[in-house]
Amino acid sequence: MFKLVVLLCALAAVANARPSLPLSPALVYSAPAAATVTVHEPALAHVGSVVKTYPTAVSHQSHSVVHNSAHLVQDVVAPVVKTTYTTAPVLKSVSTYAHTPVVYNSW
Repeated sequence: MFKLVVLLCALAAVANARPSLPLSPALVYSAPAAATVTVHEPALAHVGSVVKTYPTAVSHQSHSVVHNSAHLVQDVVAPVVKTTYTTAPVLKSVSTYAHTPVVYNSW
């Protein structure tokens, strides 16, 4: 019986010596998370191209033989929203006042 009491006291001492309780959150000291800034700006995305051919020289009126042709390329664009994720700059605050009173004499 004495062994059981000693064993239970030892278990109680070990349980009380733990750094935290099982239901309490662990303490974590970390730097504050950097704030992210989302920037949305309109842009144009290149979707494709349309190639048109125009004749530059035709041999005769009665014959439609094309001797040379020029190509005109037109871009096809669509409006999109460009999203950029950046971190906000960290601004350091500078205090210009004394935190404790300045004592020149202690009399």
